[in-house]
Amino acid sequence: MGHTIFTGQKIWCPRCKDHRAFLQIPNATKLLGVDRRTIYRHIEDGSTHVFRVGGNGNYRVCSGCLLAQHSEPVEAMVQAKRTKTQDQSPKTKIL
Repeated sequence: MGHTIFTGQKIWCPRCKDHRAFLQIPNATKLLGVDRRTIYRHIEDGSTHVFRVGGNGNYRVCSGCLLAQHSEPVEAMVQAKRTKTQDQSPKTKIL
């Protein structure tokens, strides 16, 4: 293992291969604007790196993994909105 696990407030994420901020579940839901169940689904399917805090057993999830999971849908929504706006633009007829 040739990397530092902790650097300031960030922790090494083996999925992102970088140091990332790890968030509590309520903070992750606010960041993404999703229900907490969505975060738990990412934990269950293994798409988000997670660890449990000793003592209280609360989860901390990798912000980088979560943002990677939700960046594609956001980009698709932006593209769909652009397409819709272009379709609604006034059409001129040449007579």
